Amino acid sequence: MAATVLQLSDTHLVADPAGRPHGRYPGRRLAAVIAAARAAGPVDLVLLTGDVTDDASVGAARRAAELIAPLGAPVLAVPGNHDRGPELEEVFGPPAPAELAGWTVVAVSSRLPGRVEGAVDPAAVLGLLDDAGARPALLALHHPPAGPSSHGWFQLGGAGELLAGLDRRPQVRLVVSGHLHQPFEVVSGGRTTLGAPSTLYALRHDGDAWEPDDTVACGARLLRLGPEGEWSSELIPLGAGVDAEVGAGRGEPGGAGQGRPGASGEGRR
Repeated sequence: MAATVLQLSDTHLVADPAGRPHGRYPGRRLAAVIAAARAAGPVDLVLLTGDVTDDASVGAARRAAELIAPLGAPVLAVPGNHDRGPELEEVFGPPAPAELAGWTVVAVSSRLPGRVEGAVDPAAVLGLLDDAGARPALLALHHPPAGPSSHGWFQLGGAGELLAGLDRRPQVRLVVSGHLHQPFEVVSGGRTTLGAPSTLYALRHDGDAWEPDDTVACGARLLRLGPEGEWSSELIPLGAGVDAEVGAGRGEPGGAGQGRPGASGEGRR
């Protein structure tokens, strides 16, 4: 029997429900996306692929848990550059591998404290995947190992070694990530890397260039995993007018005038 996985990324919640990071209401936007996902049918697992919070607070993580609760599904959460791992784990617990529909879902942290870019220990990640044996596997993390950006802030340290190891493990069918605030798809052999949209605001990447772009979809990604290793994906778009009364939020990512995505530990922007 197939299973449905909802990937939510870059929700950027803050502890204060009245807070409007990037000129938008993150809770209102996340709630609208979750309502749209519920309308699409039951969800078996929720993946939070980083930047769950914008202020790295336990309060913001608790707000995320409250908003996700109506889905009635277990949650795997990994930190992004705006989060802190202990605060997320206090609310969601450690992201232990999950098994569903004949698949193993492995979620790992790629956060580097105080940095925007990320990194992983390739040997450790590959070891977790090897523990799953020959079952089809999905790897989830915040920073993508492949994607449309070559800018330093959007890179993953260890990506080359990780990808080489994944090439030798054909059971890894999917890699899902966030961080770029832009949906994308990169196919390499029998493996596909998918980037999720942000629920809060969108960016467009082209090599070393990136900019806010309201024409890029905000929302979530819905994955359907089949028992023979087959899968499909669709985007759950954020509807128009969710926070139309709020300013357009055209400030640069990370905060007022700084022009960079923030990272917990380097000062809030």
